[in-house]
Amino acid sequence: MPPILPRGPVDQAGRVVLRKVNHRAPGFISNMVRSRLVGHQVEIGQKILVFQVAFTEPAGLVEVTAATVIEFID
Repeated sequence: MPPILPRGPVDQAGRVVLRKVNHRAPGFISNMVRSRLVGHQVEIGQKILVFQVAFTEPAGLVEVTAATVIEFID
């Protein structure tokens, strides 16, 4: 059995698109999600509070930075 290795460096996200999965959540929650994402790694399908990652650019596991464009869709 091969050893379990930590994840290596990942690409920085140029854009992350989040889809709201709970439509009754208040609108201001997107600001909370935006602040929680910076400095973390995300991938398609991952849930963050009431949102799910719908798309990342580049595709795959990416790191969200202050320069990342974060978009919200319904």
